Amino acid sequence: MYLLLSTILTVCAAIGFGYGLFRFFRDDEALYIRMIVFAVGCAMLGRLFETLLLLVSGQIKSGFHVGMLGVAGSFLFLFSANFGQMDSIVDDGSKQFRKTRIIAFAAPIVICAMWVIIFVSKGLSQTTVAYGVEAVLIAMAAYYHLKHLIIKDVDFGLIKAIRQYNCLALIYAIVCMAEMMVKSFNLSSAFIIIVYIIQCGIMLAFVPVLERGVKRWTI
Repeated sequence: MYLLLSTILTVCAAIGFGYGLFRFFRDDEALYIRMIVFAVGCAMLGRLFETLLLLVSGQIKSGFHVGMLGVAGSFLFLFSANFGQMDSIVDDGSKQFRKTRIIAFAAPIVICAMWVIIFVSKGLSQTTVAYGVEAVLIAMAAYYHLKHLIIKDVDFGLIKAIRQYNCLALIYAIVCMAEMMVKSFNLSSAFIIIVYIIQCGIMLAFVPVLERGVKRWTI
């Protein structure tokens, strides 16, 4: 079952990445959307490694493996896309947005709480440490996704145009943590199927949804 689900997820991520390459690497497109395409590409490579590992050995052993770098790299790109210039456009650091900044911490708190549940239950191990590193990167990205989802829009509807994308990215963060929990606690196959199906949908929708939003910037 894991091999089938991992293969389907790899294919979905490959389709999303391929579409992004075709649409946004021919002309002088914005770096922002290209970084999101790279995030999907990292996810694809990570899932490809897991699929090949399952195909060769029939299982994914506990502890760190190279495929985890795909998830880590994916969220590092998502974080980098929003951190800095994009965030400074919508938040000038004034008191006006203090409440929004505080509320946005709810996302990383939830992410960290999910990892803490795993750590408390399973104790210190290679797997929990590796999951912890991933959780930090996921939490960093999730903070900006929630912040840009709830913050007051700026001129020309810049943030409103990409709110659907930020919503997808936030769901992706939660689902990736849910996958860690499902695998850590060996929950029923129904849970892992749901987690993988959601991720498949997100991998396919990421770039098209963002593309639709970015187009509004130039209208």
